[in-house]
Amino acid sequence: MIRDYHRASWKGSRRAGREKFPRLVRLLRVFGVLLVVSATILGMREGYRRVVRLPYFRIAEVQVEGNLQVSRDEIEAGLGIQPGTSILEVDLAGLTHRVLENPWIKEASIRRRLPLSLTVAVVERMPEAVFIADRRYLLSADGVILAELGEDELPGLPVLRSVAGRRVAVGEQILTSEMVQGLAVWRQFQLANALGGEQAREIAMARDGTYTVNLGEGMPQIRLRAQDLEGQLRRLGLALAASQLALAQFSDVDLRFRDRVVFTPVRG
Repeated sequence: MIRDYHRASWKGSRRAGREKFPRLVRLLRVFGVLLVVSATILGMREGYRRVVRLPYFRIAEVQVEGNLQVSRDEIEAGLGIQPGTSILEVDLAGLTHRVLENPWIKEASIRRRLPLSLTVAVVERMPEAVFIADRRYLLSADGVILAELGEDELPGLPVLRSVAGRRVAVGEQILTSEMVQGLAVWRQFQLANALGGEQAREIAMARDGTYTVNLGEGMPQIRLRAQDLEGQLRRLGLALAASQLALAQFSDVDLRFRDRVVFTPVRG
């Protein structure tokens, strides 16, 4: 009876303790479960790190597709991949952003080719014009400054002169509506037959939204509007035919008026 009494008393006190601190008991159980789960996750993470950093997964090759202007070595250097980097750990979005920092690269995508290779596919910008501002630059069709040109570099591209000698930097996008129209004027001018095959050498943008086309040495400057370029050149062709004079006999031709063409003869 004494033994049974002590046993019953001990069980009763234990049950009373649980009933007295039920919240504490539950918290301890939850804490224990969380501790086990955390240890399991940390173990799995450490195991994953050890696996992906095995020499087997180190990047051994970078393949580049679609590049013409930019060399493979330049693109690979721009990635900034450190030796020994695992192909499973690289941030593809971050690498793509680095590639796009090169102004010649318009679009880029990077994919893994397990187990050892990365493939970089690029779409390049092409030079559309020579842009003259504070210096001479190569300009793409979407208005990105691709490179600075030396004084002795004369690519066979139209020359687009800024309204003012503004300062620009390589990689800067400076596309404006005036520049878009200026490039469109050049394209249409080259396709027109009214000038008997004369080619535009330089297009200067004016503050009033008009343009001056320079045909080169011994030829006049032609002033025109971006709107109705075809009609302006047609009037010029008719005026030259009516006058029976050559274009080289004028220093300046103004096509900005809707009802006439203004010629300025060469002095002397």
